[in-house]
Amino acid sequence: MDTNQASQDNYAFIEGGLFRKVQMKLGVHNHQLVLAIAGICFAWLPLFIFTLMDGKLWNNASVPFLHDIAMQARLLVALPVFILIRITIDIKTTAVIKYMLNSLMGEEERQRMLKEVLPRMRKLACSSLTEWIMLLIVIGSVWSLVQKVGYGGLQGDGINWRFVGAPGDNILSLAGKWAAFISIPFFQFLLLQWVWRYIVWIFLLFHIAKAKLVLLPTHADRSGGIGILILAQRSFSLIFATVSIVLSGQLIIYVLNSKENIQMVGGIIIGYILLSLVLLLLPLLFFMGKLVRTKQLGLYKLSRLASELSTKFEKEWLNDTVIEKRIEEQQVDPSMAYDYSCLYDLLQEFRVIPIVPRDIISLAITTALPFIPILFVYFSAVEVLEKIIGLLL
Repeated sequence: MDTNQASQDNYAFIEGGLFRKVQMKLGVHNHQLVLAIAGICFAWLPLFIFTLMDGKLWNNASVPFLHDIAMQARLLVALPVFILIRITIDIKTTAVIKYMLNSLMGEEERQRMLKEVLPRMRKLACSSLTEWIMLLIVIGSVWSLVQKVGYGGLQGDGINWRFVGAPGDNILSLAGKWAAFISIPFFQFLLLQWVWRYIVWIFLLFHIAKAKLVLLPTHADRSGGIGILILAQRSFSLIFATVSIVLSGQLIIYVLNSKENIQMVGGIIIGYILLSLVLLLLPLLFFMGKLVRTKQLGLYKLSRLASELSTKFEKEWLNDTVIEKRIEEQQVDPSMAYDYSCLYDLLQEFRVIPIVPRDIISLAITTALPFIPILFVYFSAVEVLEKIIGLLL
């Protein structure tokens, strides 16, 4: 490993773990597309083959495999997305951490974060022990389903692709066993892994917010220099968008069963989007106290400096001295007074919460996009277009 890569890894948040080590040994750890295809082949392809052999791939059942929209959304779309988003989140979080530590911290504080806090958070998020615990949780959920619930709730009244025999027999087919014991647990593991990583990321932001930050009141981002945090939050919004895919698949089934469910479906969608926004934006409030103090201190210092500058400017320029003599004597440049006036106006717009409305809209759209297919289930394409045009006009 070269020096640059080693240095970059010091700032990486999503690094390590049992499965990552296996990927590195196989040489596929940097090939997310290959891993995503492998995930589909592992979780979805056997179900396709088994249901094809059973004759329940697209018919001969009340719910054939390819008609199970919720399962297709979960395994064919959301599962590979969970694998693909790793590289995006890794790049964004590493860049944000590196900037925060190198640009907004002194050397002593930076070394403390690199040697103590960041390794602890990385181990908490991605260690082999953490992954084993997640596996045990997933196995426990499967065992609980087998022991307490059984499979009757999965089958319903008709002939489901997961079962063989009469509807009441609740005998899993080979496809049903693969789904119940391999495909779904695999998906649950990936989901649990990303949820836990985001929780640990929140802990890391809390530690950074409590560190000795050198915030800049006149920084161009109007947030003391921490406006870059939204880049990481946008990358983590992909987790919530992927969950939206799963929810969308299930909600489409509700709408297909009865269009009267659309109000309930709409409430669930709005509630989920709002919850996602709260979870994505809430960690930014950790920095609110420091930002308030930074703004107040900046206004005080800039006001004092501007007062001294204005006094000198008025004394040297608002008199009868000819302008040539003022320039020769290198008196206060009028542009300096104007520049400080602009800085003061900039500081008045300083944000104590490092986010702007367009960021909130962007996060909401990212989370809401997977729900768009529901509109085309309830309305025709023409009706959707008419409603959009009506809203725009």
